Amino acid sequence: MKTRSVKEGARGVTEHAEAARTAQAAIEKNPDSPENYAALSGALRLLAQSIRERNAEGADHLLHLACAAAWEAKRMSGPGLTSGRTKQEVKILIAWLRTKNHVAPGAAENLMDQIHSEYLSRALEGTVPLHEAGV
Repeated sequence: MKTRSVKEGARGVTEHAEAARTAQAAIEKNPDSPENYAALSGALRLLAQSIRERNAEGADHLLHLACAAAWEAKRMSGPGLTSGRTKQEVKILIAWLRTKNHVAPGAAENLMDQIHSEYLSRALEGTVPLHEAGV
């Protein structure tokens, strides 16, 4: 039974890593599409979730990259034009920041700004984010 779940976990990691690479390629082709950044954020978040048990530090790093991508999607969309997917990614990641750092919503948004400026370029750099997280 354990072998099966290990195989399924490895397959999930591979699928999420491939989704992140696909989103990075889409951003490279069309950097003006907020949806590409939301897709990258979602893929990185799911990848973080799939490696959390064996690499908590790497998972946190991936979540920081996901925060940067989600915040970029929100920033690019502007008020009233933000897609449901982007709103959902931002909401999930702000909740994670609030829980991890024990901060209020406004402070979490300030953290998202800081993370955005520090991590966005790394989130967009091909396999670098995956390698940094030990994937």
